[in-house]
Parts: sequence; structure tokens; C-alpha cells
Amino acid sequence: MGVYTKVCFAYIQVTSNFKTRIVMNRIIILIIFFLFISCQKDITKTITFRDCKVEYMNYAGGEKEVYENHSISNQWEFESAKRKLALCLCEKYMEKPDAEIKTKILEIYNTEEEYYENPKKLEFDTILKKRKEIFDPTILLD
Repeated sequence: MGVYTKVCFAYIQVTSNFKTRIVMNRIIILIIFFLFISCQKDITKTITFRDCKVEYMNYAGGEKEVYENHSISNQWEFESAKRKLALCLCEKYMEKPDAEIKTKILEIYNTEEEYYENPKKLEFDTILKKRKEIFDPTILLD
């Protein structure tokens, strides 16, 4: 075996080991990525405004199946939490009227929601009077 043959054989072996390491590194990165995704947990999120604080669930899979073919989505939980916040803000406003709280209540009232409907074009005083019906956060499943 000549010197040239030995050098070529050594080069092929080094190149082969390098390619194997690259492939192994990519496989390890993919495994870590999939483990990270599959280990995500449901978390509790919080929305606050002034003295009002509401916690709600955010599901790792985007929704929680309550029973067969019936689930609660993250968006539904968020909309329900905003309604709870609005109820709290209405109570605070009735204790001590405040323009910033009124603005936030109206902002929540006027928000387009996917899972709830609000009667539109109500006066602010009516919203306060009917706050429990308007901002009812109950999640109902069929």
C-alpha cells in the first residue's frame, strides 16, 4: 500500500466521522426539541387592571377536552377571564367612579369575542346595572 493510498484512506475515514457527528448532532437536537414540546404543561396566566386581578388557564395543547368532542380553548378561557375582570372593574367603578376604569370596562364591552355576545349600543349606566348578565363569564358546553 502506497503513501498516497494511506493518505486517501485516512481522509475518507476523517470525512466519514465528521459526517456521522453532524448527523448525530442533528438527531440529538431534534430529540431535545420534541421532548421540549411534549413536556409543555398547562399554565396559569393572569390579567390585571388596577386592583382587579383574574387568573385563567392556558392549555399547552391549545385546548382542554372536557369530555368526548367537547373542549375549552385557550381563547374561550381568555374571554371568560376578561369578563371576570370587567365584573371586578364595574364593582370598583361603582365604589369610586374613575375615567380610566370606565374606559377599560367599555373597551372590554366593545371587544369582538369568539365565544360570547354582548348586546351592543347600551349606555354605560345600563352596562353597570346589567353587568352580571352582560359580563357573565360562565362557560357552557353542549
